[in-house]
Amino acid sequence: MAAKADPRVHIFSTVQALGQAAAEFVVRLAAQAVAERGRFMVALSGGSVPKLMAPALVAEPLRSQVNWPAWHVFWADERCVPLDNPDSNYRGAREYLLDQAGIPSEQIYTLDAWLDPNAAATAYQATLAQVFRPAAGQLPGFDLILLGMGEDGHTASLFPNHPLLAETRRWVAPIFDSPKPPPARITLTLPIINDARHVAFIAAGAGKANVLAQILSSGDRADELPAGRVRPVHGDLHWFIDQAAALKLGI
Repeated sequence: MAAKADPRVHIFSTVQALGQAAAEFVVRLAAQAVAERGRFMVALSGGSVPKLMAPALVAEPLRSQVNWPAWHVFWADERCVPLDNPDSNYRGAREYLLDQAGIPSEQIYTLDAWLDPNAAATAYQATLAQVFRPAAGQLPGFDLILLGMGEDGHTASLFPNHPLLAETRRWVAPIFDSPKPPPARITLTLPIINDARHVAFIAAGAGKANVLAQILSSGDRADELPAGRVRPVHGDLHWFIDQAAALKLGI
């Protein structure tokens, strides 16, 4: 089990304030990554993550502070559907972020929707290897992975009590039996997520309050939920949440 990073919890009175702060956080990390390594390697999730964060990110004053051509965009998970399907995480990110940003299209790494999940996961892992070019035995090392969390505590396409939680060999794995539709997906695995320099959750709403209290508790029950197993080994962990999601944290 990876060593636990102490999470930094940021609570906001509105989802708009949450999205603004998360966008400012991303802009700072992107600038730092570009200054230090010449590019910004980020993985996005679907759901509410682009909806909450992207409006502030692509509006002034933040928009003009971003070196968009230095961004390389990946997905923490993706549904095995055509890219124009409403269930596609890429489609959501395109609508809220990518269509408004100046990221070169060849630096946006999408799922090959024509492949079955096994082949799609293998191909996406090969793309990671080609773009990151890690040394032998090393992992890709994202600058930032942005995650959401479901009311069941799942994150990316890692679900409670699923065998993929124990995956240690593959960087990208297929899932055929997602309890949420559509059932066929690919997902980054926990070793890849936990190798990132920074991981940030964006979560809002009272429906997240119970699982969030469990995950951020000091007890061992956090391990029961996939989001509770996100523990960057060398990086840091942030939670951007609204007051409704923080209701049961006692802070």
